[in-house]
Amino acid sequence: MRVLLLLRGSAGVGKSTYIKEHGLEPYALSADNIRMMCQSPVMQTNGTLAISQSNERLVWSLLFQMLEARMQRGEFVVIDATNSKTQEINRYKDMAKTYRYRMYCVDMTGVPMEECKRRNKLRPIYKQVPDEVIEKMYARFETQSIPAGVTVIQPDELDKIWYKPSDFSHYKRIHHIGDIHGCYTVLKEYLNDGFKDDELYIFCGDYIDRGIENVEVINFLYENMNRPNVILLEGNHERWLWYWAHGGTSKSAEFEKVTRKQLEAGGLDSKIARMLYRKFNQCVYYTYNEKIVLVTHAGLSVIPDNLTEIASEQMIRGVGRYSEYLDVAKTFDEIMPENTYQVFGHRNTEDSPITVSKRCFDLEGSVEFGGNLRAVVLDADGFHPVMIRNTVFKEQTNEEAVVPTEYTETEQNVMEVVDKMRQNKYIYEKKYGDISSFNFTREAFYDKKWNEQTTKARGLFINTANGTVVARSYPKFFNVNERAETKFSMLQHKLKFPVTAYVKENGFLGMVSYNPDTDDFFITSKSSPDSEFSAWLKAMFYENVNDAAGLKEYLKRKNVTMVFECVDMENDPHIIKYDKSHLFLLDIVKNQLEYEKLPYQQLVQIGKEFGFEVKTRAYQFMDWQSFRNWYTEIMDEEYLYDGNVVEGFVVEDNAGYMVKFKCYYYHLWKHMRSVAQEVFRSGQYRRMGSLLTPLENKFYGFCKEIRDREHPNHIIPLRDMFMQQLIESK
Repeated sequence: MRVLLLLRGSAGVGKSTYIKEHGLEPYALSADNIRMMCQSPVMQTNGTLAISQSNERLVWSLLFQMLEARMQRGEFVVIDATNSKTQEINRYKDMAKTYRYRMYCVDMTGVPMEECKRRNKLRPIYKQVPDEVIEKMYARFETQSIPAGVTVIQPDELDKIWYKPSDFSHYKRIHHIGDIHGCYTVLKEYLNDGFKDDELYIFCGDYIDRGIENVEVINFLYENMNRPNVILLEGNHERWLWYWAHGGTSKSAEFEKVTRKQLEAGGLDSKIARMLYRKFNQCVYYTYNEKIVLVTHAGLSVIPDNLTEIASEQMIRGVGRYSEYLDVAKTFDEIMPENTYQVFGHRNTEDSPITVSKRCFDLEGSVEFGGNLRAVVLDADGFHPVMIRNTVFKEQTNEEAVVPTEYTETEQNVMEVVDKMRQNKYIYEKKYGDISSFNFTREAFYDKKWNEQTTKARGLFINTANGTVVARSYPKFFNVNERAETKFSMLQHKLKFPVTAYVKENGFLGMVSYNPDTDDFFITSKSSPDSEFSAWLKAMFYENVNDAAGLKEYLKRKNVTMVFECVDMENDPHIIKYDKSHLFLLDIVKNQLEYEKLPYQQLVQIGKEFGFEVKTRAYQFMDWQSFRNWYTEIMDEEYLYDGNVVEGFVVEDNAGYMVKFKCYYYHLWKHMRSVAQEVFRSGQYRRMGSLLTPLENKFYGFCKEIRDREHPNHIIPLRDMFMQQLIESK
């Protein structure tokens, strides 16, 4: 926690011994230890060894660098130094003010000087100092005072600095309110008639960002922050308020480009941020009748004997990785006594219920994305979970995205859409006579510039002479966890059941439609009818179609596009190995701006009629629980579909919403492909920290071993060679 403890006393007074006896060594920064790191003991004129004093500028620079690094994380810190000068202590005091630390000083100057000299002679020779040095120290202690604002304690009063539980048993109810994220309307709905004096309200942090009511939330907190029955915890998003409060720029693009602008436009300034930030607590630790409760933003695995020794960063960001909160809750239940409970928010990747384990409560409910504001109320009868659905939110959360244009899907004038796409710098146009191809740019992809226009510009071909859609594929859709709205925890609120999962084949996208200008098929990849991919598709198409004339008439009459996944094992193999090339009919899409496709039953019928293999409908789910169980299954590294490895699945809900799921095997070998490419190019792989498993490291060694020999460059034969070598080595 944010506690800074200075020891004050002469060399030889017993500061290091005091630190050791009280178990403070892991938290101590010692000036003498840093001196020893900078230089080993030096010989004196009398033949003895002593700690060098010739590196003082470096020593104190290093000490303060390490101290600031620890303070930025909110760690408990002990300073082992003489701290004889008021000026020195004031420097610590300034840092404590900046990082909101409580500051204490153990005053050891009460030890008589002669006793200090005696103890000094018992130290190792190199640590001893001349008597006159001790005498000068004691003279300085008499004239250099400890500045105001530093709490002075005696050596036997260390217990005074530790964080202890408060007794809140006098409150009728205790409200624990989860992450708000700029969602004021739902917060007001929860509080209903406002605060009640005989009830306690603990807010668990993350008050800003992502939601659309940040100004209202900050005003509300500012107006109520001094209530005696309101406690505000600090969440990880409040760190950006700290930067704003101190005139700096945060590391959050979201805060700088959206939230900060909203706050300033709403009449708020850094002064309000400073005053509010001072009110944030690191945790709440209390008793309520017979219950013991710890409240943090992100959760601890146990309540230690001394909570002060836990860094505030761990309280704010949580123990372990972001996704490991279930393990944290499990450990808490196993180790802590039956009357001990924990409340936290911040993380909920598995869309866990509020009662995440027997004695742990999770208050992260994705409120900012249309989920729930979560709370848990404690009274004489126990804990009572509460959830209120938020209806005031926005789905688009990437604030670097292009501002949406005014056109809608239902506009009839295609050329108006064309004009607006041409004005969008994140969409490029390629002309093939009167037909133009519209696709999003590389910048749109890598910088995530997604909106209604850029997602639509994906395999969209328009005859700009007459304003008709010639061919089109899907609008851009995303992988699970790729965007805020596709985070797995959000899908429970997004998906409309029943939900269907189709096998995601591993090839390239191609389209076939009818071109009235040529009275022939229009065959194209998603970007160009003149590309080599289009040529490969054309060859595969004519190899498979059993009634070209009939199909051309069908495409003309229905004005639709056949969308294919082209698996070309000869010209364009990817990650997944197939026994032969395949042309999978994915969907039949209507040639119009508004995305609409034919039902799966018709797709199967058309595929059978004209000789095309149709995408595989693998699973159907009627509820969230069964879908969630399936997701856990397919993410397993040993997962196989029908005995085969697959790239993944495309999931489509009852309203047509689609999201992609990629399997472990695909992710693994896509990564290994990049490893092999870099090794063959430069002889080594720079990001060794990304090789997490023995298999990955063995493959890296394999690539280095064969680099200078004749070897396949493509991942599929390379993988086959590697796996064969593994088998032979056993």
